[in-house]
Amino acid sequence: MTEKTVTDRVARRRQETLTEILTAAWESAELDGLAGISLRSLATRLGMRPQSLAWYFPSKQELYDALYRQGHEDFRTRLDELAANRPHDVRTAAAAFAAFCVENPQRYQLMAQRTVPGFTPSPEARELARVTFGVWRRTLAEVGVVGRAHVDVLTAVVKGLVDQQITVDPTGDRFLRHLDAVVDLVVTHGDDLDDGGA
Repeated sequence: MTEKTVTDRVARRRQETLTEILTAAWESAELDGLAGISLRSLATRLGMRPQSLAWYFPSKQELYDALYRQGHEDFRTRLDELAANRPHDVRTAAAAFAAFCVENPQRYQLMAQRTVPGFTPSPEARELARVTFGVWRRTLAEVGVVGRAHVDVLTAVVKGLVDQQITVDPTGDRFLRHLDAVVDLVVTHGDDLDDGGA
């Protein structure tokens, strides 16, 4: 067995373990809330010693940062899929964003809200979020939403419906069923928005 083979095997095993940890962390967040994640409980759930888990994530801050990055990587993948299918209108683009948000409320809360006291994404994670949002802006531009104010307002109203859906009617469609109508309003009045000189 060559040294490269051993190195590749170690790297592959490390990645598998990281994926396993992050999956278990999301499951813990679903049960106990994002702020309720405990490294000790997570280690128990995984059948690991706390010291072994600490080798991968020495602190909750680092675990949250990895979850935050994974969320934005997942959104980037979704945007790439959307681009491959060539959305023909802004309704399709907005619906894809809303669906991504509601399918995993904890992921959405970590990415778009400040629900974990004391957590601040690392500079690298913030840069990933900035780049991902840039892809979202380009996706919207392809369907005619180009001004900064236009993008800001569309994003805000979609997130508003998502927030209400998750909070008030998590298993239904009370708010998201109005998504197309709300998007049409933003598109219709987009020329009335002030870009603030940008």
